[in-house]
Amino acid sequence: MKVCHFIASRGLGRGEFYIDLANELCRHIEVSLLVPKGARYLHRVSPEIEIHEYRANNSRRNPLLLFELYRYLKKNPPDLVHTHFSKATEIFLPLNRGLQLPHVATKHNPRKGRVYERTPHVIAVSNIVRSSIQNGAPEVIHNGITPLPMAARNKRPATFTIVAVGRLDPIKGFDQLLRDLAPLDLDFRLKIIGDGSQREMLSRLIDELKLGDKVELCGFREDIPEQLANADLVLISSQSEGGPVIALETLFYGNMLLSTPVGIIPEILPADFQITPGGFGCAVESVANNYNKYHSRFQEIQTSYRDEFLLSNIAQQHIDYYKKIRNYSAR
Repeated sequence: MKVCHFIASRGLGRGEFYIDLANELCRHIEVSLLVPKGARYLHRVSPEIEIHEYRANNSRRNPLLLFELYRYLKKNPPDLVHTHFSKATEIFLPLNRGLQLPHVATKHNPRKGRVYERTPHVIAVSNIVRSSIQNGAPEVIHNGITPLPMAARNKRPATFTIVAVGRLDPIKGFDQLLRDLAPLDLDFRLKIIGDGSQREMLSRLIDELKLGDKVELCGFREDIPEQLANADLVLISSQSEGGPVIALETLFYGNMLLSTPVGIIPEILPADFQITPGGFGCAVESVANNYNKYHSRFQEIQTSYRDEFLLSNIAQQHIDYYKKIRNYSAR
């Protein structure tokens, strides 16, 4: 089976689960990538994967782009096309009227996306994402990771250490998180790992809240597993998520997780580990003061869910669904 993954985004270079998925899938089936010229994640792609970088302006309504993609897919027809996110799906649907290729689209977030209601086969990365699709019967297949070997930490840091990971964007809720933590009478160190449009604003807010000796904006880092493994607590303060991958990474590498109820969080964390914006201060204080109890409970969660989110298992679920779609399309 040959599957072409079509991604109309250049990405950020980290966190693109579809690249990890393609790398795992190519161990079992033939995989190709159809991506815009200059995609930032190509250094992560397995050499076993055929890559086609299209050159036309990356616009949904660009006729030159549609012609270029149509010509490529007509000349190199896969057994199935897998589009990721709404842009690639919106571009491919009209092309497929002429190509008539089996097609599945993955919806990675719960934001509106009417295009998925016109797509015959849809994968949702969480139950929350599935509930955002009004028509059809989406298949829920979670994101997954291949964990790196990681030695358990020998001892806790002297200062209560917290890590939050994500692009510095309003949807990640870092500004509210800082306001929640500012009043705490607790010796803590918060590392916010990531970069983005809110960096200057968050830097000013840290100064205004007098958190300069407690909060560090770390920028992008490649050692996320090590950062999670050495932290007491990981926080996810997002307003909306499809996955998020950082939750999965914490399942494999972290010691404790609190999160807003986004993405897969309601599927894996008990209610008292799910925090509404404005409530992180009290929750963090409770964890710090009763750390062994919370850590022990989170270890039980890790044991329960790790196998479910192994990328090898997630890839097999995709292959099984691809076969189901091809059988459906052949009727």
